[in-house]
Amino acid sequence: MAVFSTEIAKRHDEFKSRLVDDVFGKDNQGKVQMEKVMMLIWQFRDDPTVVQFMAQFVAKYAGSRDVFDGIEFYLPQLAHMIIHLEASWDDAILERFALIIAQQSLHFALQFNWILQGAIEDYQPETADGNPNPAYNPLFYSRCVKLLGNIERCVVYGKPRTHELQRMYEMGKISKQEYELMEQADRRFIAAQIVATGKNTTTSSDRSDESTGLGGDGVRSTFGGNLMYKRKVRSAAYKPKPWKTRYFEISDRMLYCYNVKGGKLVRAMPLAGAEIREADEAKYPHTFRVSNEHFVFTIRAASSEERKQWMSVLKDESAPNALYPHNLPPAKAFPPKGGDGETPVVGATSSSAPGSDDEVVESKQFMKDLSPSQRARYDFFKEERDFVRTLCDIAEDLRFKDRAERKKLAPGMVGEMTIPSSAYIPLVGSTDVWQRIDSSIPKDTRVFNTNERCPVIMHFITKRGEQMTLHQGGFRDVNLDVAEYLHLLYEVPDAELRSETAMSSIGEGNEGEEEDAEEDDVETAEATEVVEDATKSSHKMIWNDTSVTPNTPAPHDDGGTGSSTRNSPEQKTFLQKGNRQVQRLFREDLVKMPSKLLNRVQTRRRVSQMSYLDRATGPLQLVPIVEEGDDVSVGSMASVGTAGTGSILLREGVVLSIDDEADGIDKASIDRAKAIVCGGESWADKSARMLREAAGRNDDSAACTEVLGVMAKSNDDLRQEVFVMQMIHYYKSVFAKASLPIWLKTYRILSTSKDTGLIEVITDATSIDGLKKAEGFPKEGGLLAYFQKVYGPPDSKSFKGAQRNFMLSLVGYSLVCYLLGLNDRHNGNIMIDLRGHIVHIDFGFAFGMAPGHEFSMEKAPFKLTKDYMDVMGGQDSECFKEFQRLFVAGFEAARDNSQIALGLVEIMMFKSNYPCFTGARYGHGVSLKKFEERLMLHKKDKKIKKYALRLVMNSIEHTGTYLYDRFQKYSNGYAMSQNMSPLWRGWVASTSTRTGRSILAALQLNLVAAFFVKG
Repeated sequence: MAVFSTEIAKRHDEFKSRLVDDVFGKDNQGKVQMEKVMMLIWQFRDDPTVVQFMAQFVAKYAGSRDVFDGIEFYLPQLAHMIIHLEASWDDAILERFALIIAQQSLHFALQFNWILQGAIEDYQPETADGNPNPAYNPLFYSRCVKLLGNIERCVVYGKPRTHELQRMYEMGKISKQEYELMEQADRRFIAAQIVATGKNTTTSSDRSDESTGLGGDGVRSTFGGNLMYKRKVRSAAYKPKPWKTRYFEISDRMLYCYNVKGGKLVRAMPLAGAEIREADEAKYPHTFRVSNEHFVFTIRAASSEERKQWMSVLKDESAPNALYPHNLPPAKAFPPKGGDGETPVVGATSSSAPGSDDEVVESKQFMKDLSPSQRARYDFFKEERDFVRTLCDIAEDLRFKDRAERKKLAPGMVGEMTIPSSAYIPLVGSTDVWQRIDSSIPKDTRVFNTNERCPVIMHFITKRGEQMTLHQGGFRDVNLDVAEYLHLLYEVPDAELRSETAMSSIGEGNEGEEEDAEEDDVETAEATEVVEDATKSSHKMIWNDTSVTPNTPAPHDDGGTGSSTRNSPEQKTFLQKGNRQVQRLFREDLVKMPSKLLNRVQTRRRVSQMSYLDRATGPLQLVPIVEEGDDVSVGSMASVGTAGTGSILLREGVVLSIDDEADGIDKASIDRAKAIVCGGESWADKSARMLREAAGRNDDSAACTEVLGVMAKSNDDLRQEVFVMQMIHYYKSVFAKASLPIWLKTYRILSTSKDTGLIEVITDATSIDGLKKAEGFPKEGGLLAYFQKVYGPPDSKSFKGAQRNFMLSLVGYSLVCYLLGLNDRHNGNIMIDLRGHIVHIDFGFAFGMAPGHEFSMEKAPFKLTKDYMDVMGGQDSECFKEFQRLFVAGFEAARDNSQIALGLVEIMMFKSNYPCFTGARYGHGVSLKKFEERLMLHKKDKKIKKYALRLVMNSIEHTGTYLYDRFQKYSNGYAMSQNMSPLWRGWVASTSTRTGRSILAALQLNLVAAFFVKG
C-alpha cells in the first residue's frame, strides 16, 4: 500500500511539473493559457508564494486581448477564490491582481462589483426581510465589503502615470515595451497601495481622544454603547420595526448591532457611503438616521450630546473614509474651458445634516480632491450601477402589481427611466464592440406574467462610431471595443497631470519623485502638443496583442501612429538598448521561475483530502474559448452558433438587414417559419421597424445605430445559471477544438445581486410549448409535421438543412444535459429557432439536482422524445446515425478535456451557496463525484463508444421523460408531444380514465413541493 501511495505521489509530482512547464515554459510563445493558470492557482492554493508569482506573471500579459478574454471568462472562479480562499491568507495576492486588471478595464471592475454585491447579501447578518441569516459569515462579509470599496477606489483613482508615460512614448523617449513594463508597474503599485490603505485605514479623526474611542497609537479602537433603535426594511414598501435597546459598535467602517455588549451579533451595516442625518421627532428627541442602499436605522440617543458624539464618529467612518458620498450630484466630466475647475454642488446630499454648512464644505472638499477625469470615472461607475439597478427594479416593482395591470404599466416605467450619458448593457466582454444606449423603446416592452416573478424584456436604441468630442480632432471609430471606448472617454489626461504635483497617486507620497526626475525637462508647449496627439492614438495603447518573449526579437515600434515606417538608426539604437533592458526584466522578474520557487512547486502538497486535480496525472489539455460569431468552420458547417440577426441604421439612413442563409434554407421557408415562431416578424424585421420609427429623432452623431434587447429579472438568483452557461460555453469550445460541427447557443447572463440580474434576449426563437400552441402549428403530426409544413418535403434542400440544424443542436444539448446533469427539461425550457436549432434555457436544476429530488421522474440520460426521433427520420435514418456518431465523438472529446471541467466545478463547489452544491443531497462533494462518474473516467477508452451509444438508446422515448412531460401538462399547462409512445398508448388503452387520473395526481403530489421551492 505504501509503495502504491509513493507511486501515485511521484506521478502527481510529474503532472505538476508538466503543468508548470505548460504555463511558464518556453513553448508558450508569450501567451498565457488562462484555463491552466486557474487550475494552477487552485492546485497550489495552500502555497501563496506560488500564487503570487503566477498573478504577477499573468498581469504582465493582461494587455493581450486573448489573455484578457480568458481572465473575464474565468472571473467567477477568480472571484470565488478571492472571497473564500484568500480570506485565510496573510497577503491579498489575488485581490491585488484583480485591482490591477480593474485598472485595465472599467467593465471588468463593474463585473467584479456585481459578484461582490451578491456575496455581501449572502453573508450579511440578516436577510432583507429582517430575519437572521443562517449563512451569515463575519469573515466573508467584512472581506467583501472591503473588496467592494477597494474596487471603487481603484476605478476612480485609476492609473495616474499612464498619460505621462504615453507622452514619453510618443516623444520617442521610451520604447513601446518600456511603456508597457512601466505602465504595468504603475498598476501594481496602485493596487498594492489601495490594499495597504484598506488594511490600515486612518482618518482625520485618528488621534488620541477618549471621546472618540481612539488609542494613543493613532489606530481606532472600537466605539460603542447602548442605544435605542428601530429599523426599516427596504423592499416593496417600508416596514417599520418597534423600538429596541441594543448595543452598537463602530469598527473598521462597519456599524455592528449586538443584543447585549459582548453578546450575539444581530445586525450589521457597511458605513462606506452611508448617510448620517439628524431626524428629530416630536415624540422621540435626540434621534438620527443611518442609511445605505438597503437598510435604514433610526437611532435614539439619551441626549443631544451623545447623539452629536455618535454622529461624529459615524461620519468619520463613512464620508471622509468613503470614496463616494452617498448622493453626490451628477456633474459634467470636464469643466468648461477657462473655468476654475470646480463643479457646482447645488442639491448635493451627504452625511451631514441637510442644508448645513458642513454638508456644503464636505461636498466642495470632496470635489476639490477629485480631478476632472477622476470625477468622470466616479460618475460613470455610479451611474452605470444605478442604471442596471433601475432595470432590475422595474421587474421587481411590477412583481407587486396586479397581474392584469403589469403589461399596461411596464411601457410607462421603461419610458420614464433616466439613461446616463454613457450607459450600456453590460452583457458583453471588455473586448466586445461598444454600444452606447441612446434611448429606450417603451412601446415594444414585453412582460412575462408569473406568480412569483415578472421578467421584463426592454429594447433600446444604441449607437457606436460616435465622434469623441472630448478629444482633439474629433476621433471616430465604429469598431471600438468596450475597454477601448471607456479608456478613451475616461482616461484622458487632466490638465494638472502635466504638472509635477499631479503625478502622485493616492498614498504615493515621495516615492514617485525619482521617476519624475527624468521628465522635468520636457517643455510645456511640446508636452501639450504631444498629449493632444496622444488622444488620437491612445486607444491603441490599451491592448498589446504582440507576444514578446526573451527568445524572440522585439517588433518594430511605430510610435503608436499606425505607420509602417521603421525607426531611424539613432532611434533604433535607443530602442534596442531599451528593449534589452526590458527583456532582461522579463527574464528575471516575469518569465523565469526562480529555482527555489520551482522546487517548492515540485514538492508534494500536503492536504487532508486530495481533490480531483490533486489526483490527476495526465496532461492538462488546452481549450481555447470560442465566442458567438467566431469563424470555426468544419467544411461547410460552423461548429458554433450564429450571433443572431438584426438590422443596422447607417449614417446615410440605410437599414441593412443581416440574414444568414449558409445552411441552405431558402427565404420562403424562413418566411413560413417566422409566421409561426415570431408572429410574422423576425428580429431583422422588428429591429428595422424600430430603427425607422426612431430615425426621426436621430441626431446623426453615430456611424451606426442598432437595437438591443435585454431581459431584467428579480426575485431569482441567477448565479448558478451563470456558472452552468459558463460550462456550456466551455463544452462548445471543446467541440470546436475537436473540429466537431456540434451546435450550442451561448448567451450572456449577468447576476447583479443575490436575486436580480440581466439576461441576453434570444431572438428569432420561441419555446416548443409556445410553438405547439401557436396559430399555424399542425394539429396532427407534431414537430415532423411542422418541419414539413415550413421547410418542405423531406427530400428538399431546405428540409434537409433544417433537419441537420436540429440534429446538430440536439447532439450538443444531449451531451451537456447528460454531462452537467440538467433537469426540469419540459417544453417551456426548450426553445426552437427559425432555422430548426433547439436551445435550452433555465438551468435552475443542474448537476443532478432535480424537481422532486429522489422522486424525480427525469431518469433518462437526456431528453430524446418520439417527436425528436421523427424529425431525424427514425432509428434507421442516416440523420440519426450521424447523431450517434457525433454524440460518441463529442463524449470522447469531453472525456479528453475533463480536467479543466472538473476543476471549474471543484472551485465553485468550495464553500458554495449554489443549490446544486449544498445540502445533504448535493453537498460535501456529492455533485462533483457524480459529475466524474458521468464522464466515465474509470472506463477504458476502447469501451467508451459502447457506453455512449447505450446512453443514446436508453434515452429514446424514456418512460420518465414521457411522465415528466405529462406531469407538466397537467400541472403547468405545458404542451407535450402529440405522438404517444407505443408503450404508453397501450397503457392508456388498458387503463380506465379514473385510474389514469389517480396515478397522474399521485405523481403531481410527489413533485409539487419541489416546484414551490423553484418558484
